[in-house]
Amino acid sequence: MNPAATALTDQAEAAAMHSLTALATIAPTVNGTIGARLPGPISLRFLARLEAGLLGGAIGFCDHLSATAPRPAFWSPWAAGKVRCAPCAGRAYTRIKGTTEDRRCDRCRRRMTVTNSLAWQLPAVVLTLPGGAARAIPPMQVHLGLCSACRHVDTEGDDRP
Repeated sequence: MNPAATALTDQAEAAAMHSLTALATIAPTVNGTIGARLPGPISLRFLARLEAGLLGGAIGFCDHLSATAPRPAFWSPWAAGKVRCAPCAGRAYTRIKGTTEDRRCDRCRRRMTVTNSLAWQLPAVVLTLPGGAARAIPPMQVHLGLCSACRHVDTEGDDRP
């Protein structure tokens, strides 16, 4: 590996650890727990939506994120057009706090009285480009808010109508 890629990989790993620490801090505030499980069918659809949006250019990155200085990034379906840095994500969450959107299921769009939060940590990716230049896609947290029925579908893995 070239020195630029090694340095970028070190930065990406540090950003991923910082992101996981933030996730562990956030989890108790939304009645969440930290654990490892594979994404269910609903989560997989949202992750595929993120991937398609990034590859197709429908989802961009806030100006504070850089391919040469990875830091934790955040994406949510209700603000789907942009992957945001922590401060920008915090402002986006503050804007919807207490609104109808804050209590709406990201999948079925029903209003919920209890929010069932899910979050996925995606790893950073470091690429070495022709000519030796290195670029990184930051570690990303994907946050979902699901009603109890949709959360059950995602947890049980059964998405039949």
